[in-house]
Amino acid sequence: MNMKIDMHTHVAPREAIKIADKGGDWHGINFSRDDNEKLTTSYGNETMPLPWPKKMETPSERLKSMDDRKVDMHILSLSPLMHWHGLDKDNAISYAKDVNDDISDYTNINKSRFQSFCFLPLQDTDASIYELERCVSSKNMLGAMVATNINGMDWDSDELYPILEAANKLNCLIFFHPTRGRANSWLKNYHLRNLIGNPLETTVAMATIIFSGVMDKLPNLNLCFAHGGGFIRQGIGRFDHGYCVRDEAKSNISQLPSDYLKNFYYDTITHSESGLRNLIDIAGIDQIFLGSDYPADMGEPYPVNFVEDCSSISESEKNKIFKGNIKKFLK
Repeated sequence: MNMKIDMHTHVAPREAIKIADKGGDWHGINFSRDDNEKLTTSYGNETMPLPWPKKMETPSERLKSMDDRKVDMHILSLSPLMHWHGLDKDNAISYAKDVNDDISDYTNINKSRFQSFCFLPLQDTDASIYELERCVSSKNMLGAMVATNINGMDWDSDELYPILEAANKLNCLIFFHPTRGRANSWLKNYHLRNLIGNPLETTVAMATIIFSGVMDKLPNLNLCFAHGGGFIRQGIGRFDHGYCVRDEAKSNISQLPSDYLKNFYYDTITHSESGLRNLIDIAGIDQIFLGSDYPADMGEPYPVNFVEDCSSISESEKNKIFKGNIKKFLK
């Protein structure tokens, strides 16, 4: 039997859930329930209700949900709405440690069904490197899930580059997921902050990594981008044109931007067969992982069925998506 491994799934720390039911603080972050009983996380002036079912699943309930979706393994990561990078240094470090210990304990409940990514306190470069090394080396995590921007800072920043260097040395996987979208301030209606803002964030992260020359410096770096790479499929032709006609777009890189897309990994969350087929044709079948964004409402609720129903994708390609491509990162 070919395993089906969903690499894009989220979880909330169980301690945060306990605190939320009564309302209270944990590492300087407030956890509570809103008027609709949704789990809510707050820091400073910002409050984020999670777009999840009201009742948090137990691990055994999650396993049943996975079985119903024909998924054999979830790669767990902290909900992006719980990534608070404005915390002071002490709270940031202790929060990351407790989150990662909780997620690690969760995976240990059933190691054949759960593996995980760690969370990093990205406002502190040294602490992030330490936590990445701890979680990959001691807790057998695949790598880290990181935000597409950190307090407005992009991934071409000199402050963040040492984290990518550490990931390259560890040969682990860094999974980029949008959170705290910078377009939220003006995309206020119709859930456009997610419909447009989230894929925009992912596209900006990819563009800054490509055009800054990160991949020229670290060609073996393993990077994965959520939601099928955002708008990169539609925008890559324009990137290539810019490289050909603008000096500032070619000053740091040695190849066309489209060439770098073949070195990145992507999940299958394109919400259309034509979109997934196009992504495969652009990046190559070896770069695609099964993903659902479980249990978020904007995810792909039945990811295995979605891929299985794609008639333009061959059985051998589907097998690579289900397990073949991700297996080298499994612990």
